[in-house]
Amino acid sequence: MNGMKRLAVVALGGGMALAASVGTAAAAGTQPFTPEQVCATVGTGFQVVESQPLGTAGEARVYWLNNGTSNCVVTLKQGSYVGNSVKVSASLTTGATTKVDGPSAFKYYAGPVTQANPSGECVVYGGTYGSYKFTSQPACG
Repeated sequence: MNGMKRLAVVALGGGMALAASVGTAAAAGTQPFTPEQVCATVGTGFQVVESQPLGTAGEARVYWLNNGTSNCVVTLKQGSYVGNSVKVSASLTTGATTKVDGPSAFKYYAGPVTQANPSGECVVYGGTYGSYKFTSQPACG
């Protein structure tokens, strides 16, 4: 779940309330997360294997990461497209099992989608940004 999806409300005197973001604050149009940070929420040591742009201007990017025994996929919105209402998703297929996060109008990213792969089954990763879609060729071995 995106760290910025939850809000805490703090009551102030005079009936006023202040909404404080839980997680990393970011300026508008700035992606405060790296794919490694997103995947670190579910495990350690993830490194980017490859990535692909989504959209004609690189509005988002889908990343495939691995830490030796597990795979992780995350789709991050980029640049001025961070925070917009366009839906994103991330998907991961390992062997016969497919997991998907989204599509939803996440502010920063979709994912992490993770699966263990100790037997080295074929991996297919993908992501969407609005009507743009990427699905990888199977990576086996």
